[in-house]
Amino acid sequence: MRFSICLFLAYVGLHPAALALNLTVENSATTQLAQVRQQRLSLSEAADLVRRRTGGRVLSAQSSNEQGREMYRIKVLTSSGEVRVVLVDAASGGME
Repeated sequence: MRFSICLFLAYVGLHPAALALNLTVENSATTQLAQVRQQRLSLSEAADLVRRRTGGRVLSAQSSNEQGREMYRIKVLTSSGEVRVVLVDAASGGME
């Protein structure tokens, strides 16, 4: 109950200790997000990402080096029957 009240007071900005607690939680979440972004995707994670985004079936997956960046080349059979090749940046997870 006391924690709920502190959170409520932090929400409305009335209790400095609760507000400090809220900032600590936010900083911790931001730090965790930054740590996750520093980790590279594995080949299997990239293949799963492409599978989920396209709704298709992964036919093959291999790593390659494109212009000095580690990339994953994922071949996928889409739900419409089309074969597509998707490049995934290992560092950012961006898809081309």
